[in-house]
Amino acid sequence: MRRFCILVTILAAACGSETTPPPSSPNGSDAVEPITGRERIGWNQAARDAAELATFQYAVYVDGVRSVMADARCTPSQEPSGFPCVASLPPLSNGVHTLEIVSFVQTSEGIVESSRAAPLRVSVAAMTAPAEIWGAGETETTRDGITLRAEKLTEGLNSPVAAAFADDGALFIAERTGTIKVFSEGRREFAEALRLGTDGDNTAQILSIALDPKYAQNRFVFVVQAIPAPRGTTLQVARYRAVDTRLAERAVLFEMPAPGPPATTSAAMRFGPDDKLYLASGTSDGTGRLTRLNADGSMPRDQVGTAPAIATGIETVRGMAWDPRSRIVWIADDGQSDAHLSALSLTPVPVRAVPRVRKRLAGRAGSLEFYRSDAQPAMKGDALLASAEGYIARFRIAANDPAKVEWLENLFDRHAGAIRVVAVSPDGTIYFCTDSALGRLVGTR
Repeated sequence: MRRFCILVTILAAACGSETTPPPSSPNGSDAVEPITGRERIGWNQAARDAAELATFQYAVYVDGVRSVMADARCTPSQEPSGFPCVASLPPLSNGVHTLEIVSFVQTSEGIVESSRAAPLRVSVAAMTAPAEIWGAGETETTRDGITLRAEKLTEGLNSPVAAAFADDGALFIAERTGTIKVFSEGRREFAEALRLGTDGDNTAQILSIALDPKYAQNRFVFVVQAIPAPRGTTLQVARYRAVDTRLAERAVLFEMPAPGPPATTSAAMRFGPDDKLYLASGTSDGTGRLTRLNADGSMPRDQVGTAPAIATGIETVRGMAWDPRSRIVWIADDGQSDAHLSALSLTPVPVRAVPRVRKRLAGRAGSLEFYRSDAQPAMKGDALLASAEGYIARFRIAANDPAKVEWLENLFDRHAGAIRVVAVSPDGTIYFCTDSALGRLVGTR
């Protein structure tokens, strides 16, 4: 799909500089850019430094009507023309529109807004709602020739954050709102497996889910829960047993203080190749950590220190996955201004985590999964990352360096809205969750 990006420089009202007119649109004031309306818009933002940049917010005037761009993100590395920024376009009807970007800050006296950037004229044609597009079973071909067909399976999700497949094909989906749902191919609708209780206005949240490596024998499901408490939110690792389509026999195995307030606390949990349970927890200030536990919640005796944490400095966690070809764990997190994909390796006994690489990502991250199936041999070993920008990012890890991303491409780009979760079924089909629906990408031959 074609990308659209305007490149203008905005002089922020908070910069304290002399007022200068914004530069002209690259297309000229009379040019009209044809778009579909699903693209993103980019610009360069003037600021003294990254700290000042973080105070700015952004809006776009569409035919004179102001719309705040809540998902605007700027790279903290300054270029000669300013800090690169990007945001989603607001909903646009078919026809010609004029777009003008502004930056603004909130002060005690109200909103202080910059002058508008040079206007850009766009023409939206044949715009179709994303849900209708991806429900039509359209296909796309990857850079290495794999043809994938999109299928919309069912609606009924509410803020999904993680998913895990059982060996029998049942898909467990965790919702931040405190619910776990199960989808199975024969049923083709969600069954509610678990719903956490509430205490007044305090609602327990679910942040992640993992199935025991021996799930087929013991039916154990591990859940990370954020439990409100008078002295702050507590993170709990609870173990349940799957009985038919319900989760029962709850046992709390591990507790620790959440790294931030409930609204910003995040976590991802996976079993490692050593059958240990790894819990990455974080928040926007970068005070999160990676914790390594035995399956019963106790601390392994073979790791460094007297606390179960083996790494720190994690921001808002979105996903975590182990490369099946190495002892490297990859963590996707969102920072205050950008997202990252980080690789950590484990040392021999005494075990500790060693950072290998931290790669900046465009947009906002979601859950992370490695493709392990032989169904699509060309994809085996690739990392798949859900993106709130509306695609699944496919990362090729270099064969000669397991901590190096060789190339990436975006799958199913901008067809279904924000994609929060990605998971690969035992038969190699790629499943994904939007904010409200479940779909999949099926390989065609």
